[in-house]
Amino acid sequence: MKKIIVILIIISSLFLFPACVSNTAEEQTKYTPITPNEQTTNNTPQKVNTLKVEILHFHPKTQCVSCKTLGLYAEETVNKYYSKELSSGRITFRHVNYELPENQDLVMLYRPPGSALCIGVYDDQGHLYIEENFGTWYRLENKDDFMNYLKQLVDMRLNGDLTKI
Repeated sequence: MKKIIVILIIISSLFLFPACVSNTAEEQTKYTPITPNEQTTNNTPQKVNTLKVEILHFHPKTQCVSCKTLGLYAEETVNKYYSKELSSGRITFRHVNYELPENQDLVMLYRPPGSALCIGVYDDQGHLYIEENFGTWYRLENKDDFMNYLKQLVDMRLNGDLTKI
């Protein structure tokens, strides 16, 4: 009887916490380049001329501790290291509740699998390169490690470097 109860609890928890689960946890990043005609290609260049970097923390209305921490650490990192870029509009940061109807355009563009930290790099050719970053999730236990990793990543994207770290 105890085994059945444990199995039911495990199965129930899978349905309660789907927002924190990614379909491809093995990957560190996933790019979706979008051309002005909204055509998706699989040829992501390693280097582009970056005009703007958009950092989006996608989350549901009710967030788990990890989702909240991800958003707080990301916002703190961006505010601490990129105040000049935020002021100029070269970097934008937003928390996006993917359940709200007014955010559906961003959800359809970025296609987060649930809670996610996504980075969009706009280049001078009119392309948008969308990256869902998984590496930040693995650094939530150490705020300094998280901030250093995200800073390194954002620095690379600002310099047009789309390679993985």
